[in-house]
Amino acid sequence: MKFKLGKLAIALAIVSSSAAHAGVVTVWGESPFSSDLLGKINMFYDNLPDHSSTIAAGTLDTVSLTGVNLLWAIQPADDYTSAELTTMAGFLTGGGRIAFLGEHGTIAPAQNTRINAALSTLGSSITINNVILDAGFRSASVGDGQILSHPLTTGVTTYQYAAFAPLTISGTAQALMRGEESFGGNPSIMMGYQNIGAGSIFLITDQNVWDNSPTWGAFDNERMFENLLSGDTGAPPPNGNIPEPASLALLGIGLAGLGLTRRRRRT
Repeated sequence: MKFKLGKLAIALAIVSSSAAHAGVVTVWGESPFSSDLLGKINMFYDNLPDHSSTIAAGTLDTVSLTGVNLLWAIQPADDYTSAELTTMAGFLTGGGRIAFLGEHGTIAPAQNTRINAALSTLGSSITINNVILDAGFRSASVGDGQILSHPLTTGVTTYQYAAFAPLTISGTAQALMRGEESFGGNPSIMMGYQNIGAGSIFLITDQNVWDNSPTWGAFDNERMFENLLSGDTGAPPPNGNIPEPASLALLGIGLAGLGLTRRRRRT
């Protein structure tokens, strides 16, 4: 009995280790000038060890998100339809993460307005303001106070960006990074995150952050965007979900220990 339980615990631990690092990404967007972004984001995630990524075509309600952990929704060319918003809501309910990417406020404000409408419908309290701050390439860092402490910024000490539309956050939403310029008399926010039930929403506007992908030299953009996929944000598990592999592994180890204890008592 001890041998069988021990093998079970080891096998489950191996499965848990693999599952904890594997992630599936879908990159989706319909804007005619976002094709380069779609390709760069997709290539970045697809080249990460143990992760995979695909570019989805068509309307979002026709895209299968089964098994997907992170959905990048890039620069909407038109309003999200009710069917697309229903798809997003269902994805969040199942524990999925959505990363929205807009533009700074003077190039494509309509994109940001569409994203704001989607965020409101999905229950988020983050909004984009259609202005532009911090023009030209800049470096944010932990030392200058622009990179804030959060599970998603773990290991991110410097971050390269340029030109963003500031965010307004309230409620349970959290700021992840600030800009150099202020907005409305307060420190500006260029990156936000919010848990929505079992799922999560991440938001930036186009900060030219993908221009130098996939490695970004000495900057930690690579770590930031991998954290979006694998970082623990504290969102609760979906209701009725089966135990995660890590939980199963712990259960197996506990059963093995129980079997060993009983065997010792009998002897």
